[in-house]
Parts: sequence; structure tokens; C-alpha cells
Amino acid sequence: MLFRKLFSAAAALVTGLTLALTALPQQVTYACLPCACPTNTSINCYGDYALYTKVQRNGTCNIEVLGINPKTGKPRQALYVTAATLAKLPELPETNTLIKSYYEFSLYKLTTGEYQLNVGPDFENKVHVIIWTGCPAENPYESSFVQTPQQ
Repeated sequence: MLFRKLFSAAAALVTGLTLALTALPQQVTYACLPCACPTNTSINCYGDYALYTKVQRNGTCNIEVLGINPKTGKPRQALYVTAATLAKLPELPETNTLIKSYYEFSLYKLTTGEYQLNVGPDFENKVHVIIWTGCPAENPYESSFVQTPQQ
């Protein structure tokens, strides 16, 4: 009888310890918007893309956009615009100017001097838009709209 009680207590202790140890996190995982994650420096918060304005060692700034596969989460480079290309643009263009496009990604310099990235339409016909000032980016503003199909 005493052996059964000791065996039951030992089994319960081992089971409890096993459950406790397997419940401990093995690595840090962040559940946050890309723009607020401590491990990500993308400017945008929404959409299947990541926008970066990268300051180089020489002080110049490049714009990089990665498309994110919504099924796998894997990134692919969509746009890369060098500081040399950005320097050739007027400070305040007379018309909104397309800088570069690739599939559903289009980067513009606006008449206000701001930059605008349009991404989409996605599978829901949604187009994500982000507008920001300068490189490195300041004052980003995000919006989205549903594009109506052309008839």
C-alpha cells in the first residue's frame, strides 16, 4: 500500500515537471505589427510587404520594398531604389512621378515632395498605400482601398 502511494506521488511529480518544462518557451516570438516589432525596422504596419529606408555608411539613403508571400511568409525583393536615383528627382516634381514599379508595387514621388508606395491589388482587390516624407522615412501615413474591377 505504501509502495503504491509513493509510486503514484512520484508519477504525478514526474508528469507535472514534464508538463511544466515543455510549456516553457524555447525561443522568443513576437506577435506585433511589423512597424512595432523590436526585431523589424519596416516602416509599414499593414499589407503583405515590408518597406525600408536604409541609411548607408556614407550617409546616403536607399528605399527597399520586399513582397511577403502571404502563404509562406517568405520575402522577395520587389523594389530597390538607390540614393543616386533619388537624388536625380526634383524636390517638388510638377506632377506625381513614377520612380519604379514591379508587378503590384509602384513607388512615386509626389508633388508635395513626399514618397508614396502603392501595393496591390491583392486577392481581395485591396490596395495598400503608404505615404512618407524623406529618406530615412518620417511621418508615415497608411491607408487602403478596395479597387473596383474594370468592366
